Amino acid sequence: METMMKNMMKNMNPEDKKKMMSEMMGEMFQNMTPEDMKAMMSEIMPKMMEQCFSKMNIEQRKKMMTMCRTMLDRIEKKFLSKQQT
Repeated sequence: METMMKNMMKNMNPEDKKKMMSEMMGEMFQNMTPEDMKAMMSEIMPKMMEQCFSKMNIEQRKKMMTMCRTMLDRIEKKFLSKQQT
């Protein structure tokens, strides 16, 4: 399966990859418990972030960190605001 995915991803353009990943993640999380989601994300997110940042120069890393912080702030506001409790 790993070889098949590598070959398929190699031939896809960035927009198709983004669409496929979005669809796959949506389907995967749809049937998972919050505990399973947390366990999976705790394992996958650090690896994904390490791989992503290792390929960037310092300016790209700074931009990515800003994007990540902005996204987390937005999610925190949406899901942890006083209205949600």
